[in-house]
Amino acid sequence: MAVLTEAMQKLVGSGRCLLATAGKDGRPNIGPKGSVVVLDDSTLAFGELTGKQSYKNVLENPQVAIAVVDYEKFTGYRFSGTVELETSGELYDQFARRFAEMKLPKPAAAVKVKITEIYDLSAGNPGTKIS
Repeated sequence: MAVLTEAMQKLVGSGRCLLATAGKDGRPNIGPKGSVVVLDDSTLAFGELTGKQSYKNVLENPQVAIAVVDYEKFTGYRFSGTVELETSGELYDQFARRFAEMKLPKPAAAVKVKITEIYDLSAGNPGTKIS
């Protein structure tokens, strides 16, 4: 089981996350996700705001990767995992409230990512599997 360390969780909290997806045709997509939060030591979540290509892709293919990098310290991680979508409930409501406070529309869904693999993206170790 992949477990997020305290350092990984802190870096995720920086808001510098990118989500990589692919649809059933295999065509890749990547985009920023500023709402990523740590739910527990093996689960990340974010509010899907736009409902565009990334969302369409996870509907077709629940395998995703989230990368987070601190460019100043040359450190980072890639978290690979499987998506679970929630369009109602407590987690969805939390993102809806957060987005409303920022004067943004309701999210299309709350997206939970159960982390299955973690890779080091730091200088000197790029691509090294951690767990």
